[in-house]
Amino acid sequence: MTNDKTEEEFEAKVRDRKGISAVWLVPVIALLFGLWLIISAVADRGVFVTVEFDNASGIVVGKTEVRYKGLTAGIVKNIEVSPNLNSVIATIEMVSSTQDMLTEQALFWYVTADVSFQGVTGLDTLLSGSYINFQPDFDQKGATQSHFIGLSEEPPLDKTTPGLHLTLETRSLGSIAKNSPVTFKQIKVGYVTAFKYDEDSELVKINVFIEPEYKHLVKENSRFWNASGLNISGSLTSGVKIKTESLASIIAGGIAFDNVSYEQEEAPAKNDKKYILYADYQTADMGHEITLLLNWDSGIDSSAKIMYHGFTLGGIDKFLRIDGESRTIIATAKVDPRVIPYLNDETQLYVVSPRVELGGSTSMSNIISGSYISIRASKSGNPQSTFNVLAEKPAYKYDEPGLHLVLQTDDVTSIKSGTTIFHKEQSVGSVQAIENSGPGKFLVHIHIKPEFQNYVSKDSRFWNSSGFRISGGLQSFEVQAESVQSILAGGIAFDTGISEAYESPENGNKFRLYRNIDVAQQRQQFKLFTAYVNGVSNKTKVIFRGETIGSVHQVTKDKNGAILTVGIFPEHNYILKEHSKFWLVKPELSLSGFTDIQALFGGPYISLIVGDGNPEDQFVLSTQSPAKHHSSSGLQLTLTTKENAVVIPGSAISYRGINVGQVDNVTLNKKHLNKDVNITIAEEYSSLISNFTRFYNVSGVTASGGIGNFSIKTESVDTILRGGISFYNSEQHTESVRANEGQIFTLFNHIDHAKSAGLAISIYFDDIDGVHDNLKIKYKSQDVGIVEHLIFDEDKEGVTVVAYLNDLGKRFAVTDTQFWLARSEFGLVGNKDISTLVTGGFIGILPSESEQVQSEFVANHIAPATEQLSYGLNIKLTANRLGSVRVGNPILYRQIQVGKVIGVDLAPLANKVNIFINIAPRYAPLITTQSKFWNTSGINIDAGMFSGVTIESESIETLVAGGIAFATPEIPENESLPADFVFALHDRLEENWLDWQPEINLNN
Repeated sequence: MTNDKTEEEFEAKVRDRKGISAVWLVPVIALLFGLWLIISAVADRGVFVTVEFDNASGIVVGKTEVRYKGLTAGIVKNIEVSPNLNSVIATIEMVSSTQDMLTEQALFWYVTADVSFQGVTGLDTLLSGSYINFQPDFDQKGATQSHFIGLSEEPPLDKTTPGLHLTLETRSLGSIAKNSPVTFKQIKVGYVTAFKYDEDSELVKINVFIEPEYKHLVKENSRFWNASGLNISGSLTSGVKIKTESLASIIAGGIAFDNVSYEQEEAPAKNDKKYILYADYQTADMGHEITLLLNWDSGIDSSAKIMYHGFTLGGIDKFLRIDGESRTIIATAKVDPRVIPYLNDETQLYVVSPRVELGGSTSMSNIISGSYISIRASKSGNPQSTFNVLAEKPAYKYDEPGLHLVLQTDDVTSIKSGTTIFHKEQSVGSVQAIENSGPGKFLVHIHIKPEFQNYVSKDSRFWNSSGFRISGGLQSFEVQAESVQSILAGGIAFDTGISEAYESPENGNKFRLYRNIDVAQQRQQFKLFTAYVNGVSNKTKVIFRGETIGSVHQVTKDKNGAILTVGIFPEHNYILKEHSKFWLVKPELSLSGFTDIQALFGGPYISLIVGDGNPEDQFVLSTQSPAKHHSSSGLQLTLTTKENAVVIPGSAISYRGINVGQVDNVTLNKKHLNKDVNITIAEEYSSLISNFTRFYNVSGVTASGGIGNFSIKTESVDTILRGGISFYNSEQHTESVRANEGQIFTLFNHIDHAKSAGLAISIYFDDIDGVHDNLKIKYKSQDVGIVEHLIFDEDKEGVTVVAYLNDLGKRFAVTDTQFWLARSEFGLVGNKDISTLVTGGFIGILPSESEQVQSEFVANHIAPATEQLSYGLNIKLTANRLGSVRVGNPILYRQIQVGKVIGVDLAPLANKVNIFINIAPRYAPLITTQSKFWNTSGINIDAGMFSGVTIESESIETLVAGGIAFATPEIPENESLPADFVFALHDRLEENWLDWQPEINLNN
């Protein structure tokens, strides 16, 4: 029943409606939408064009788009090969809005991903694929067309693009490419859009785009330069500098620009402004052009720099032409505009070429970089742009700060432009130029720096300090030089003068340039007149007492001979007296050798004798040494010798190495058949000469001594070359009377003869072996005399020696003094007189107690025995045989040496051997009449069948060399040893002797 009720409640009721059903709206709307699509398709239908490309790589029909600033402007509809098969033709449907801009000015090019040093382009094609870019003709200036030739690369940036469009001109593109960055202070502000070569101007023109926000940075006077790669500059002194704009410019190349800070800033640049693109920053900085006229052989190449005190101001730009008639090269150069105020007719340009000399290079960097042009700027003068480039550095003009002087000389050896001027080894200036003023005459223009110009006075002397000099005379050598530089490269030095009143020189003053410091300091001048000019030059020295005191400065020849201008050191002006004598010393060869070795090696020189009288400055130069009157100043003496005198006039007289006089002349004394050497001792040293003074020859070299004490002596180097004389004063005659004027002395051969010259004696040797002249006479190793010469027997079996005993040896010339020839000995006990191996022995002396004078002696064949010494206890021992006992053997007490054997000899009857010993004073109390002596030489061997073998020796020394020992029993009270007591020397030791243990006080 419930179900029936429900059905009745929901029963449908149908009603009729009038009009069109809403269902028909759907097809109507669809129809209208279709019509809209048809109308839109017709309205939006694009413009079809064809574009011809080299190839179709990457172009896909229906997919490859044509874009303009990233927006789709068309699409490729078809692609086919051209009729000639050289290209492909793409049919492109362009949007209808581009129809009016598809003219002959419109451009198409294919864009794909590209990786190069300039960067990565077309990166978006990696995702969306390659596309064709389109540049429409916005100005619609060209004729409409539908066929286009596609470009192989992107065209230059459209100048309608906001920003700054510039053109740069250069001779070479270098590493610059499209899209190379343009930087300002290393900030990228633009890039290269295109470039092309202009045949008319022979220049490469580069299109540059500056971003809008940076275009105000480019001014009308801005300078652009190629910033590609690295800019390496520097020198050996400043090091190497590497400069680059950015890492991108190193790899891909780039352009940089900047504004000139020292010029007035100009207005911002406008589109199409043209600029020069310089090769690098340094060239861009040198923007002013000048013309240079170079010598034919200037040695300048196209890369030469223009420098000023080490700073680069410009460089050679190019060579225009070579003029064969004038032998000049015409070139253009670019210089820093900052030097424009100095480009006038007073400014000088000159070539600086590297020089390698012993003194070093003028600039090591110049050897690598080559010659360059230096500039000496001047603010005064008329402006000009063409300059003659001088081949060498010119002299400073006098308006340059400092002191400008001219030196006159006839020798410029080792001096050149740039040579250093020294004052006390300090560099104070330089040589500016050298001018030839005539045959063999030169003017040296020098410049002294302002801070040193007060060092020069009108009294200053200049000299050539090149190389080194040896000064100080022949007695001592001194090597001097201003500096190592002047030794190798040359130099000029000067002094401040000797005048107390300082006078400042003026620019242009002339001074003489002397050849060395010695000549410059020889300020005292005088003249010598001579008829003999052979061998005389402006280097001839003046030597006085072995010392160089001056030299010839100038030789003026005339028909009568020559006039010599001579200079000497001011401290020797005392020689210029009216009676002074001068003569020329030359080497002379004779059978006896050269008379003057110094003149042989050093050339002729001038010697002199100082006279008295008034001061004089003119003298006559003779060729022979003159005689000197005794009334002349100083002490006049005569030395006689029979030997060949090796001294010459002018040879020095020295005393303990100090020159005290000189030889005046040497003459032959025909009466006495000897030579007289006339000498003068300076007045201040005349008190050194007494009646007992002994003069000796010190010429050459003296060798003396032996193996243990060998020496070679010479008084001075001067005496080796020129000869010389010295003298000796005995200490035993310290209060002797002074020698008289004109007194005669003997000239001994050498110092040993002089010292030994006290008393002459003769000694006869019947054996001439080992006997010779100059043999020493010694007493206990002390020289007391010397053999002067030998007189052989007619049969030549024996020889008589004539000897001199010196002041110490005179007392030995008495009766019973014994002489013998001592020789070297070798033995187990030791070596005796080993030094005589070289000298050939000596003559020994055994003095006697006699007081009777004797001058003739006969030498012993062997050395006599020494029986006693002047000290200690002298004892005589007797033995049947000498055994191994030798002079010098030790005397032992309890194996302690207390004395020695001093002599051995046969007894008067030859039945015994006498052995003389000496006990040291401290050990004399050990000896009593009961003392026992025995020979300790060798060893004692005691052997038995049951007792074994016993070997005894006093000591190793006595085992080898021999010796004597003794023992003493208890000493009886008040016992004294008789003076003539003789002890027996036992062969062997008795055992009980060693048991003796007496107490003996050695301190009494």
